[in-house]
Amino acid sequence: ILAVFDIRSENERRFHPDPAIPGTAYYHIPITENGRRRLIQSKRTLKDKVEDILAGYVRGEPVAAMRMRQVYRAMVLSPQTSRCIADIIRLLANEPEGAVLWHCAAGKDRTGVIAAVLLRLLGVSDTEIFKDYLYSNEALRYELQEAQALALSITGNVAAATYVKGFFAACPCWLASALCTMDGNFGSAQGYILQSTDITEEELARFRVNCLDNPAR
Repeated sequence: ILAVFDIRSENERRFHPDPAIPGTAYYHIPITENGRRRLIQSKRTLKDKVEDILAGYVRGEPVAAMRMRQVYRAMVLSPQTSRCIADIIRLLANEPEGAVLWHCAAGKDRTGVIAAVLLRLLGVSDTEIFKDYLYSNEALRYELQEAQALALSITGNVAAATYVKGFFAACPCWLASALCTMDGNFGSAQGYILQSTDITEEELARFRVNCLDNPAR
């Protein structure tokens, strides 16, 4: 592993620091947002997160299907997101061998957007990108069940428990919102990188060569 890109908030990183890996560079590029979800990212335990989401339910805040579209659009337009992607591209463009690891807390939202952009740059179809993204629901199935059960035990309200589960799951409409925002503002994944970062076409070409056996021309 050439480098680890930790895209969690400072609070998340402090609660659960990454282990040091000898010979591996470590970069902290927090991708957060303003508002309630930033507070959720500061929570220490699953119970903390569930209680915070339930507070939003009581206040009548939008369900995940609506709220998370805004979150994903904001992530695409965040300078921190484009900075992290650019750093990954540049590192891999200059290193013909080795791998990078990037992660948030659950590996779904922030990590998922970055993965989708990089996969698009490498010519992967949206069908496969969405399939990869939605695997999060399988990987996180126990956490989804635990969050829903915890919310139900706290409230005794099935609707409230379902509301909470929505924020822990992956939904294709959220990723679609991110990709549509990218396409609408920049035309494509390549346009996004070339217009929002200092990555050059030559660096993108080297990135593709180093990542693919048969890079698209």
